[in-house]
Amino acid sequence: MADDQMMLTEQEAAKFIGVTVHALRAWRWRKQDGPTYLKLGACVRYLRRDLEAHIESHRVVNSARTSATQRRHRRRARRAA
Repeated sequence: MADDQMMLTEQEAAKFIGVTVHALRAWRWRKQDGPTYLKLGACVRYLRRDLEAHIESHRVVNSARTSATQRRHRRRARRAA
């Protein structure tokens, strides 16, 4: 099995992305914001590539510029309304 195809347990996945097992379970329960997972009977597994994609999707390049841009867009939207 290729490295990116490696399946990780909840504990391994939590350690890999730097969160608690409780956070992973809460994301699954709420069906939001968490990484994609596999349900194999009663077992939950995570593919390493899905965890890496989840981390990458939360990457912030320049938060100061982003928040200023967001404020500008909100002001424009309010003026247009």
